[in-house]
Amino acid sequence: MDRRNFLFGTAAVAASTLFATESQAAHGGWVYLGRRKVNGYEDFDRIRVGRGEGRFRKIRLAVTGNDLFLYDLDVRFGNGRNQDIRVRHFIRQGGQTRAIDLDGNRRFIRNVRFHYGKPRNGRGATFVELWGRR
Repeated sequence: MDRRNFLFGTAAVAASTLFATESQAAHGGWVYLGRRKVNGYEDFDRIRVGRGEGRFRKIRLAVTGNDLFLYDLDVRFGNGRNQDIRVRHFIRQGGQTRAIDLDGNRRFIRNVRFHYGKPRNGRGATFVELWGRR
């Protein structure tokens, strides 16, 4: 690798690290892990995460576009274990769940499966975002 490519690669890594740090700071230390458009009026959906995102102590879900009733979460970890979390919370568009503690200390999340209900109000699509805190 010549010097120019090395310097470009180093600058790109530094810039991406700075952006990730600024993004986390802008969201109070929360890291964006994924988003899913939910379609059914009562259904299950899943947001895949993976080891590449790192380890987390807490998660929360945010809702945009329309209201949502969140019944339960099933968090699947990298070691094959899971954590069932009863939520039973109505979340208005633009709102979010409380911070949810994960069992163990800083775990890899494989995916989060959620059971939800959507009101039949004709206000359009609903999106669920998953956030994690290290």
